[in-house]
Amino acid sequence: TGSLLSEIPAPPRPPKKPPCHGPRQVSGGQANGGTPARRYTLTLCIWHLTIAAMVFEKSLTAMVKGIRANRGKENEYIQTCIQEIQKEVTSKNLSTKSMAVLKLAYLSMMGYDMSWATFSVVEVMSHNRFGIKRPGYLASAMCFTDTTDVGLLTINLFKKDFGSKSQYESGMAISCLSSICTPQISRDILTDLLAMLSSSRAYLRKKTVLCLFRVFVKDPPALKTCFPKLKERLGDEDQGVLTASVNTFLELARKNARNYLSLVPQLYHILVNTTNNWLSIKLLKIFQLLCPLEPRLPAKLAEPLTNLLNTTKAQSVEFEAIRCTLRTMPEGTAIAALAVEKLQTFLNSSDRNLRYLALEMYKEALEKPAFKERFPIPDLHSKVLQCIEESDPTARRIALQLLDTIVSPATFVDAVKKLMDFSKKALINDEFVGTILRMGARDRYALVEDFAWYLLVLADISRSVDSLYASEVAEQFTDISVRVAGVRPYAVTLALSLLDRDTTVTTTSGTDEDEAHGQAGSMDVVPAMLGACAWVIGEYHEAFESPADACLIKAAKALLAPKHTQTLEPAIQTQCIWAAVKLFLGAPRVAPAAVSELRAQLTAQLPGFAASTHVDVSERAALALHLTNFFREGGLADSSVDGTSLFEEPLLPVAPGAQKAVPVPDGLDLDEPFFPEEQVPQAVFAPVRMDPTDPYALAATYKDDLGFLAAQEVPVAPSPARASGTEQSSMFYLGRNNSDGDAGDGAAQAGQQAAPAAPAAPLDPLEQMRERLAAARAAGGASTKYEVLRDDVRAPAGAPTPAAASGSAASKGAASSAALPIPPEKELSELQGRLWAVCYSDAHVRVYFCVRAKNAKKQQLRIELRCERVDVGSNASVANVALKLPAGVTAQEVDASGLVSLAAGSLTERSAKVRATLGLAPFLAPLTCSLAAEVQYSLVLADSAEERIAGAVELRLPATTFLAPAVMSEDDVATYMSSASLEKTAQAISLPAPGKSAAELAQELPGIVGRCAGLCHFYGIQSGQKFVMIARPPAAGQTSPLEGQVALPEGALIVSMCHGMPKDGSLEIRVTVKACHQGVTADVTVQLTSVFRELLEGRLRSTG
Repeated sequence: TGSLLSEIPAPPRPPKKPPCHGPRQVSGGQANGGTPARRYTLTLCIWHLTIAAMVFEKSLTAMVKGIRANRGKENEYIQTCIQEIQKEVTSKNLSTKSMAVLKLAYLSMMGYDMSWATFSVVEVMSHNRFGIKRPGYLASAMCFTDTTDVGLLTINLFKKDFGSKSQYESGMAISCLSSICTPQISRDILTDLLAMLSSSRAYLRKKTVLCLFRVFVKDPPALKTCFPKLKERLGDEDQGVLTASVNTFLELARKNARNYLSLVPQLYHILVNTTNNWLSIKLLKIFQLLCPLEPRLPAKLAEPLTNLLNTTKAQSVEFEAIRCTLRTMPEGTAIAALAVEKLQTFLNSSDRNLRYLALEMYKEALEKPAFKERFPIPDLHSKVLQCIEESDPTARRIALQLLDTIVSPATFVDAVKKLMDFSKKALINDEFVGTILRMGARDRYALVEDFAWYLLVLADISRSVDSLYASEVAEQFTDISVRVAGVRPYAVTLALSLLDRDTTVTTTSGTDEDEAHGQAGSMDVVPAMLGACAWVIGEYHEAFESPADACLIKAAKALLAPKHTQTLEPAIQTQCIWAAVKLFLGAPRVAPAAVSELRAQLTAQLPGFAASTHVDVSERAALALHLTNFFREGGLADSSVDGTSLFEEPLLPVAPGAQKAVPVPDGLDLDEPFFPEEQVPQAVFAPVRMDPTDPYALAATYKDDLGFLAAQEVPVAPSPARASGTEQSSMFYLGRNNSDGDAGDGAAQAGQQAAPAAPAAPLDPLEQMRERLAAARAAGGASTKYEVLRDDVRAPAGAPTPAAASGSAASKGAASSAALPIPPEKELSELQGRLWAVCYSDAHVRVYFCVRAKNAKKQQLRIELRCERVDVGSNASVANVALKLPAGVTAQEVDASGLVSLAAGSLTERSAKVRATLGLAPFLAPLTCSLAAEVQYSLVLADSAEERIAGAVELRLPATTFLAPAVMSEDDVATYMSSASLEKTAQAISLPAPGKSAAELAQELPGIVGRCAGLCHFYGIQSGQKFVMIARPPAAGQTSPLEGQVALPEGALIVSMCHGMPKDGSLEIRVTVKACHQGVTADVTVQLTSVFRELLEGRLRSTG
């Protein structure tokens, strides 16, 4: 206080006047204000009061220090401060009110409400002094919203401050306006902002340009008014204003880039002439948005992008140029190759930030199918594996995503081994495990070649009992066992090793020492994996190696071990019970000698499960016990053998919604428990340490404490001379007195020397399986070739669906509509393989081709070609037949000269089938596409030199080749057709079906239409004899080098309606196709009718 008082000067004392001896005169000043002494006294009092108010007024710094000083009582202190602020904002001193508003702004950042003080904020904003009004502008920018009533009072304040002589006051007002602008404020202030765009001060022009974007967001119609003046700022001489203008247009282009195509000439001129790195980055970002909308723009940008890549020294500009090139330029250009070369230097950089950017760019580029084919990067796989070890989690995550993209069957094993090593070192290993599971399950295990090894990997992952991917590991283990029949012997053996916990230990004395010895060979496995192992053992028990008696008995003991199984979840317990029943029922076929032992096991263990309080467990155990007793005591002769009849026919799959179709009986409440909830007794002593991750935490029990200490010592084999359960083995045994037991100790030592050595600890079950697998591989030489069932097993067509089971009126109305059954991919591929067509023929060679299959995920189309001699037996010699694809179309099988070899060497009669995998990126429109290719071959006639022949080839790709099924409901289709403007093409065809009645054709009609929908890539909905098929065209937003390939608008659909009218001996089908393009409807209609003809009277006709 003393220092503060010393800084404020006191009021001066009045001057002393000489005494006056004349008559007293009263002046006007004395009459109004008293004597000078009185005036001085009054001034001094006011000065003291002001000083006292300033001393006791709490500043922002003091409040912050007080908050920090009241640790643990911050809320009480802040409430006291708010009460003081409420008094301060009513003060007539605007300096005090300004400080109060500043403190409220700070408290609002901590989450406290200050909406009650908005009028005081406006009062502070209206002051003339910059230092006082500044907290008001700050507080309004922080707390004013669109619903703040007093916000309209700020319009005149803005107008006044826009005309201030100080550019900083005007700039402060502009910044505040960008935060609190509303449509009402925008309409009244827009004229003033336009005037500010022409200000002579660059600082204000820059602020105004940036503020306008926020105004446009709040009031979009203002953009039309301001666009001409904003466009003029692209020619501003000041670099700050120019950069702000480009940045504003960039943000606007991100919302709708098509509106700013007219700015391309100006933006291009700025890009070519600027030397500002920041400005170049913003311009490149804008061109990335504009290039997909203007096909001519990428070619125009090739030169400036090349200059930037070759000359710039700024790595930020270089990376943005690389990104712009890879996003906008075609893959076959030289600049694309230059960008990839520059990107590789980023990947090899020692800076982890640059490596992260390179990985992110590679991930984006590899999503294009043609990138990997044209720009192979040999060391990318090793670089990605190095980046997985990064400590930065974001870099590690992007590296894992990239590894998932680039991995191949040849590198899959090494990648998984690396990820497994990393997962064991990391504290949180779920991201590594998730990557392994995603790679393994891709395209139905397309990367997995050794399924026995992969099952071992899944078993190793299942040891992480707290993993988030436990259910996915169990699902893959079961799925592989179902799909890969060749790996089932290994799968059941591995499942048994995971389940087996040496259940014979439970029948011994039950001491802790025995329990530890019994579980030495077992391991902790996630419960979901135990259920999967139980299912695999029960379903494929016949895959156990012969003789299977011991394996079945061991599996039954492991499945029904009450000490372990009854601690699992009810669903897993039921799986274990039913797997044991399957072992018993299937034993007469695979292990007849084990039937009696299995029956004894089930009879002894199932009553314990039948007494469970879980309904599913109790019911399943009771049913299993009944089956066991029935096949032992039933009236059937040798009834145990009759249990094999249950396995004669495979069980058909059940539709997911089948359970919902079963009506709930009246009076049954499924939410009411059958038994009261079981109260789990709280353990007095916890079996493990309170915090297993903290080695210094206090132990919960003495046993744990001793175990923790013993774990740090070298383990010593237990002495066989001391039996378990004796007083010597007790943890509280202190030993005898030496004087009493010398002779006994000597005898004991002699016994220890004579006793045999302790048995070695059992090996890890997974290590045993690895050794077994390695031995089998060494004995068998090459790895086993597995046959994988990659198609989905479909439920019967008549299976009820959830929609049909619903009792609502809407569901009943839609019950007559159902999804059209589509044949599996394997059957469709076989049908496509029949549709060969001649694409070239001359006097010597004829070439055939067939559209075989499409991979929508990889954006690839597989066609097959073959050639044959026409003049067989002539003196002419034909050799080295090859196909040259048109420009813009790529194939994986092309050689260095750009040719696909159809027949290498001499062609005698007919060549083998040759596969060509085309990229689908150039095909954007669902129109019939005729590729103008060229066939080349060497011809040698009698007595003449070799001649190279070239002929034109037309590869005709149907319009439906480029479609993708669109899964939609009938209501969604109706909504789309009513809201879109569509063109229509209709055609009726009559197809002969001799020997078939109308009823037979009506029964076959769904299958015919389903095959047509699958071959033409449609999704179908059936409603009686009427069918609706829906498909999507290729995605919009790309450009194609092929002529006529223009993508349909985003969200467009192709809808086909088919109506079948069966008659005796014929089938009439009317096909109507609707789409937004007339050419699309015509070409799709032609293809659909052609496929229908082939299915009924052509090459696709069923032979059955």
